[in-house]
This record gives sequence, C-alpha cells and structure tokens, in this order.
Amino acid sequence: MSDRIPVRPHADKVPARLLRYFRVELYKAISFVLTAFVGLFAFFDMVGELDRLSSPGTSWFYFFVSVLLGLPARIYEIAPIAALIGSIYALVQIAASSEFTAMRAAGLSTVSMLKLLMRIGLGVVIITLFFGEIVTPVAERLAVPMRAKALGYDVDKDFKSGYWLRDTYQNDKDGSRVRYVNFSEFTNEGELSKLEYYEFDEQARIRKWVRADSADYNPQGFWTLKDVKVQTYFDGNNPTTPTSQSSSTPAITIQASPIQTLPSMRWDSNLNPVLLTGLFVEPDRMSAWQLYNYSRFLKSNLQNADNIDLAFAKKVMYPFAVLIMMMISLPFAYLHFRSGGVSVKVFAGIMIGVAFHLVNNLFSHLSMVAKLPPFLSASVPSVIGFVVGMGALWWVSQPAPWRMIDRIRSSLRRSRA
Repeated sequence: MSDRIPVRPHADKVPARLLRYFRVELYKAISFVLTAFVGLFAFFDMVGELDRLSSPGTSWFYFFVSVLLGLPARIYEIAPIAALIGSIYALVQIAASSEFTAMRAAGLSTVSMLKLLMRIGLGVVIITLFFGEIVTPVAERLAVPMRAKALGYDVDKDFKSGYWLRDTYQNDKDGSRVRYVNFSEFTNEGELSKLEYYEFDEQARIRKWVRADSADYNPQGFWTLKDVKVQTYFDGNNPTTPTSQSSSTPAITIQASPIQTLPSMRWDSNLNPVLLTGLFVEPDRMSAWQLYNYSRFLKSNLQNADNIDLAFAKKVMYPFAVLIMMMISLPFAYLHFRSGGVSVKVFAGIMIGVAFHLVNNLFSHLSMVAKLPPFLSASVPSVIGFVVGMGALWWVSQPAPWRMIDRIRSSLRRSRA
C-alpha cells in the first residue's frame, strides 16, 4: 500500500476560509513574537545607558522618548526572525491538534501550503516596508537630537566649526563649480543655521564666498538664504613682474569685490534635506530612496559610497528575507509525529534566525573587506536560506522521510555490535 496521500481534484486551490484561518493564526503569533523581541531590545537599550544617564546634565525623559522613537527601526530589523519564529509556533500548534493532518488528508499539497504561506507573508512584507521605508527614517531623524539631549551633549559634528560637505554644481553660465559647505546645525524642520560656503572653479581658483544666518529648503529644488553676505572673486593681471625671464606673460592675481549684504538670496545646490539626513542617521536606518540619492551624491563628489551601496542592496533584498524565513518554517509542520514539543521547535527556529543574522553580518563585513559587489553580499544569505528551505520541504514531502534516519540508526547499531 502506498504511503502517499491521494490528491483530490482542485487540491491546489486553497479555500478562502482556510486562508483566513491561517492568516489569523500566523499574524497573531508573529505579532506576539515581534512585540516580545521589540520590548526586550528596548529594555536592553535602556539598561545599556544606565551609567551615562546617572551623570549630571542627563535626562531620563528625553532618553525614554528617543527609545520610543527607535522602536520602528527595531520592528524592521526583527521582522524576519519574528516571521520565522511566529510561523513555526503557529504551524506547530496547528499540527499538534491534528488539523494539519486532516488538511493533508483532504488534499492540501505541500505546494499549496507554500503558496498559502507566501500570500500571508506578503502582508508581513508590506508592514515591514512601511516601518522601514516610511516610519523609521522620520522617527530616527527625530530620535538623534533627543538622544543627544538625554546624554547631555550636542549632536555630533565633524569639527568644532560644524559640518563640512563637498558639493559639485554645474550650470551653463559658470560651468562646473566645487563648493565647500559649512553649517553649524540642521534642524528637524530641514533648516540650516550659520551656513557658509566657498566656491571654486575648474582651475581650483576661488570665485565666491557666501555666509548666511539660515537657509530654508524650497520643495522646487533650491535653498533660500537669509541675512546673506556675499563676496565674489575675479582674475586680475599683475603687469609688474613676468612669471620668468623667457616669458612676458603677466602673473594672474585674484581680486575680491566689496562684501554685499542681502536680506535673502536663492542658492541652487545638489544638497537637500534627504541627503543631509545621512550625516545624522545610520545607513541601515535610512530609506532605500535616501540611500540611493545619498550614494549618487557621494559618487558625484568623488567620495567613497561602499557602505551606502551595501545598505541599499540589503534594503532591496530585505523583503525576500521575510518570505524565505516563512518558507523555512513550513517543514516544521510536517514533523509533529516524531518530534518533541513546541518549545524544541521554537528553539530551533531561534537558532536558525540567529544563524541567518550572523551569516548576513558576515557577508556584510566580507563585502567591505574583499570588495565584493554589494548585491552579491546582500543576496547570498537569502539564497542560502532559500536552498535550505526548499531542501527541507523536499525532504518532508517524501512518502516516509524518517526512514532514512531509521536506516542510519540501524547501520550505526550494527557497526557497534
């Protein structure tokens, strides 16, 4: 008699009621695991700063607010592991009550179950992207000054004079210009304070100096400087002394115009609030669009953008990691007839999640050291998880997968005898 369960016609079509039942059970389990992990990491964040918060000039209130603002980033980071553990817990509970066996007897195939999980996983992916691409960048931008106030210092600056950036700008009138921009503060409203920049031409000759008390960004793509002082520089010939005895070409000197004071001035620049966010927020907590623009900006100014490219590649591959983690959880539902309790399987899920996290970090560091392509480093952990998950699904879908282990045990007993 064959061990295979007969598949009925139209078995691949999952009933809507069954899909709704699995969706409710999985979402409840994933939400529970996610809440537990987020609360645990928030507690660790609080405990990790106890020594510093006990010093004078610190504030528990501001730090508590900064921890709350950091929760969306934690949700985004933990989502794949929570999806794995929550799915394992829900599927094992269903299998323990023999409901899963009844569904298989009714003709629910492994492929149908995998499709059902992927449909449910799309909802988890959408929620993860919502927190990672929309909520986290805004919350993290607000959390940085809160965290600084809590610990009693200003937001970190590159130098005592403030932040310095290199901006390359090109127009039809002046050609390519390089600006070295300095400002003291970037507010939550997107305003720059105490801005100053020096503009150089293609021959590295200074052409303009501008200082403004503040700068507001216009959505049309330019800045409005307020209380501005401007000084322009131009070439002037010095006819007194030639550059050498064999040449009669006069030396070129740079002359400056009088300083002009203006109430406001338009400033066209490649800088914008989205790019400036990269000065304060870690790349892993920026949105994919911010990372893409920031990478382009750094490369246009001949600066290294390897860490930004890697963070962007990980952002692109992250939704697939959630789906792959849910796929890996499916084989656990088939092991109820020979395995231990739910706790053993949940522990196994935690170990798989930790292993995935370690492999992900390993290839991130290898990408920086060995100069691997960012998308290769970001995709390898997901590819490994996909291969492992498909292999496990193939194994548990066999007529009697445990016979292989029984044969191995029998051969070991004979060898000992």
